[in-house]
Amino acid sequence: MSSSIDDRYTDEPADEPGGDQPQGWDIPLSENLDGPSPIPRPDPGNNPRIESYSRLLAAAGAAFLVLSFAAFLFLADVETIYWMFYSGSSVVHNSGTMKIAALVGLGAVAAVLLLYPLMRAFVVSKVEARSLDPEQRAIVEMIPSPIFFLNTEANLEDVNSAFARMVGRSADSVIGRNIYDFIPKDVQDDAYQSLVKVSAHDIEGFRCPIMTDQGVRMFFIHAEPYRGHNAEAPHIIGIALDITDDLAASEALETRYQSLRAATMETLESVAHVVETRDPYLNGHHDRVAKLAGELAEELGLSDEEKEGIEVAARAHDIGTIRIPFEIQVKPEPLTEAECAIIQEHAAFGAELLSRVSFPWPVAEIVEQHHEFYDGSGYPKGLKGDNINIGARIIAVADAYDALTSQRPYRTAITKAEALRRLMKLGGQHYDPAVVAALSKLLQHTASNLEEETPARI
Repeated sequence: MSSSIDDRYTDEPADEPGGDQPQGWDIPLSENLDGPSPIPRPDPGNNPRIESYSRLLAAAGAAFLVLSFAAFLFLADVETIYWMFYSGSSVVHNSGTMKIAALVGLGAVAAVLLLYPLMRAFVVSKVEARSLDPEQRAIVEMIPSPIFFLNTEANLEDVNSAFARMVGRSADSVIGRNIYDFIPKDVQDDAYQSLVKVSAHDIEGFRCPIMTDQGVRMFFIHAEPYRGHNAEAPHIIGIALDITDDLAASEALETRYQSLRAATMETLESVAHVVETRDPYLNGHHDRVAKLAGELAEELGLSDEEKEGIEVAARAHDIGTIRIPFEIQVKPEPLTEAECAIIQEHAAFGAELLSRVSFPWPVAEIVEQHHEFYDGSGYPKGLKGDNINIGARIIAVADAYDALTSQRPYRTAITKAEALRRLMKLGGQHYDPAVVAALSKLLQHTASNLEEETPARI
């Protein structure tokens, strides 16, 4: 055995250029823009101006109609009503007054039919529509994705047919509307922040749900500032890509991945449990090593992805010991050279087993190398220094520390402080000194971890 310590599974230590463009086709000119567009915040009421006027007119017209009919009934006598509905009489009283009431009702109808389009035309005239020539308009209409032009009031200057189809309205009924009118209330503030960032060139795209004729769907909006017609500040042009189905597919795939990952982890934990039940002294060993290895990885500044892979490998690092005969595994006396050779086979055998599982991390490689020593004296391949996977170097330290502080059939446990001293003594020889230093830092975070306590039998 390469280590001077007789241990079964852990080698424990011993003692586009710019310029003004034609008005009809303004493209983004970043170098000529004077600053962020003063995009307004969404109206908490979320009622477009034209819709408010329309509703007021409709309500007024309905009220006039009701009042006119009520006045007619009040002024008409029974004979007149009977004449109207049953043709039984020709007597009509108060005809002049009733004519006035009828005219008021007709006027209400006229208000709804005439004032509404006039008011709409007035409001829309506040937004100067873009003047695309036929060729340019044809290009915009050929694009299957929704395209929109926003002015500095966040009102739609122009849209293509795809945008109109998306919201289930005609283009004429969309132009002049505020973009927030098509965005759900709970995300309007997020949309406002994104539009401000677009106008300031901080971002080029963002996700945003939009209310369509098919319900609320998620879109990715690619947007850029452009030179507007009648404002120094930049306006915004955007193109929307429906990603609802892609997100749903992605979420389903992620759910499946998480399910498979959970099943794999449960399988590994089950195998580790089988390994530990063969030797009661190993109870909880894999969980403790995995926890400590994850903390060391975090202390060393490794990414969350790397940390997770190391923790997975740590939970299965001794899986190869199922090949070791039980009598060797629990033998209290020193092992012979032949028995040491059998012990050392567990790293390669564990890697062979794990190589048959498709992990997103190099789990098999880590398990195979977790008994390699920093100076090249370890096994099974005698790797040295940085040629050893960082995960294996971390697990080597965590494994040794847990083994030293745990009871074994062939020796008693030692204190945590003594275990740390041994590891530090062998830093740079058996163990990566950076990993040992990280362990020391971790233990010093809690002073009680280094107390000279009497080891408890596990």
